[in-house]
Amino acid sequence: MRDDREGAELVSNVPIEVHDHGVMQGCPPPVDKRATLENWDKPPFNCWSFQNMSQVFSVVPVPRGSGPVSEFARSHRNLDGVEVTRIDGSKTTVAGILEETYTDGFLVLHRGEIVSEKYFNEMTPETLHLAQSVSKSLVGTLVGIHIDRGLIDTNARAAEYVPELSVSGYADATVSDLLNMRTGVKFREDYTDPDAEFALLDMAAGWKERKTGVEPETIYDLLVSIGKEREHGAYFEYRSTDTDVLAWICERTGGARLAELISRDIWSKLGAERDAGFTVDKAGTALADGGFNATLRDYGRFAQMHLDHGVFNGEQIVSAAWVDACRTGDTDAFKVLYGEFAKHYPRASYSNQWWVIDGDHGSYSARGVFGQLIYINPTSEVVAVKLSSWPNFLDPELNLNTCRAVEAIATFLRDGS
Repeated sequence: MRDDREGAELVSNVPIEVHDHGVMQGCPPPVDKRATLENWDKPPFNCWSFQNMSQVFSVVPVPRGSGPVSEFARSHRNLDGVEVTRIDGSKTTVAGILEETYTDGFLVLHRGEIVSEKYFNEMTPETLHLAQSVSKSLVGTLVGIHIDRGLIDTNARAAEYVPELSVSGYADATVSDLLNMRTGVKFREDYTDPDAEFALLDMAAGWKERKTGVEPETIYDLLVSIGKEREHGAYFEYRSTDTDVLAWICERTGGARLAELISRDIWSKLGAERDAGFTVDKAGTALADGGFNATLRDYGRFAQMHLDHGVFNGEQIVSAAWVDACRTGDTDAFKVLYGEFAKHYPRASYSNQWWVIDGDHGSYSARGVFGQLIYINPTSEVVAVKLSSWPNFLDPELNLNTCRAVEAIATFLRDGS
């Protein structure tokens, strides 16, 4: 990563830093962007494909609406030198962490103002970047809106809204079970095992080729085929299909497809700069658990709405009570399978499709594989968005070091350093 500002585009008093270090982070050169269904999520191709999903897959728009763009105020702070202690105890800086963690875009807001905005690997302010499982928190927010309106009851069972699920292991899972990923269905979220159920989700979504021809053809075909292996409600176990079931419920209660619902109830109310998009399967069903794409600043608008207790542009988009519930959860239920993360964050949990970092102080995040992150710290009034193209689906060290970096930034800005 360069330390100078050569090539930076100045907007107001905040430089939008556009860096050219794609080769250093494993991004393919322009002549070698041959993404296929087999390699699109593998390095070096993923840092191109994550920014060009509509060139690889079918994508439906999530319209921004016809209203004006909600411009951010800007107040530049140089955060590059903020000290970060890695999980191994070694010292680095925010700039060092951005370099080490395959960053494509990085945005920091403090009290609703942009204090830092950086782009790498050919990403620009206009680029739509894949959210991966950050999409789940967007869908969870839509569920919250439907609950606020009385359209969904958290104690109701999935099959009450979607009768097709009556033959599935999801039939008697409650909306609360789904929101907090405490279902008991048989679905292994293993991204590298070709025999794990997750591979079927990739195929059903159109993200990978079907191998034998007998795999579920669509997302909904997969959901109705999933069985049950234990009782619902016991403990947290991360399963992407829980989110897809929530989206199906929202489509039934909202009377429209997911992209239209997100546009109508969230995106069009944020003053977004660009239409967003969802990848869709062959039946036109959006991949709710990971297929959302948007610009860096538009992710920031969504995050700022959460920081401000569901209010944006003077409108209550989702209730403050819902947002508060996203900031704390059942730590004991979380620790059963995720004790390693809890060693670093003892008050961690999972709530309403959000990862709670510290339930005592209300910091929480939306997270996606390959390093996608929205971080919200109410105490410091800080939002950070990081879009990345890690070489692997999961990397606990990169994840925890990124958490250390955004927390260091939050402390730096809170203290007025």
